[in-house]
Amino acid sequence: MKLAGSFMTVLLLLSILATATPLAQDDKFVYADFEKVENGRGVTNNGGLVQIFTAHDSTPVKYKGLANANPGAPELIVLKDAPQNHLASFEYNLVGPNQWANVTLEIQGRPLKEGKPVADDVSGYKQLSLQLYATGVESLRVEFVSHGQGINITAGFPQLPIRLKPGLNTYVIPLKGLSQPTWVQAGERVDTKDVLKKLTAVSISAYCERCTPVQGMVLVDNLVFQK
Repeated sequence: MKLAGSFMTVLLLLSILATATPLAQDDKFVYADFEKVENGRGVTNNGGLVQIFTAHDSTPVKYKGLANANPGAPELIVLKDAPQNHLASFEYNLVGPNQWANVTLEIQGRPLKEGKPVADDVSGYKQLSLQLYATGVESLRVEFVSHGQGINITAGFPQLPIRLKPGLNTYVIPLKGLSQPTWVQAGERVDTKDVLKKLTAVSISAYCERCTPVQGMVLVDNLVFQK
C-alpha cells in the first residue's frame, strides 16, 4: 500500500497516541475491530458489510477508500508501532454549495440473510467505545441504525456528534444520551431502546451544514459495546 509522505507522518505520530483499555469478555461486545477480511475487504467481527457512501443536498461529494471496491469500502491500514492492529481509513471531500452533505462509513453488524439485514440486541449495554481520528472537520457523527426490523424510518436515527480532540483517541458514547436530530418530524420519532434492540448498523459520518469546501481523512477502530 502506498501512502503520501504527510499521511505516513500522521500515522507514525498516531501510533504513539493510540490507547485502548481491555475489558473482561462478558462485559463487552466487540462490534468491529477491522481485523477480519473477506473477499479482500474488511468486515465486522460477525462478518457484516463495511461500506462507504455519500449523501448531499445539491452538489455531489467525494471520497477515497479501498481501490476498486464495489460498494465503496475503507482501506485497512496499520500503524508503525502496532503492525498487528488494523484501522479503517478513508479520505473525504465535502464541497458546496450544499445545505448539508456527508461521507459515511456504515458498519453492519452481521451479513444479510436472504437479502435482509440481521439485527443485534445491544439494549443491555450502557455505552459504545470507539477510537477515532479525523482531519478537516471538528466533529464526526455516530448514528445507530435499524433497517428491515419494523422501525419505519430511513434516516434520522438516534445519534450523537463527537467533538474531536487532537490525535487518535478513545471516545465513549453513553447510549442513553442518543437522540434523533431536530429535523425529524413527530411521526418519525422512535424510541432509542427499540433501535438498540434491533440494531443493524453503526454509521460514522464526516459531515457539513451550509457547506464550505473541506477535505480530510478519517480513521476508525475498535467499536466495542460495554456494560
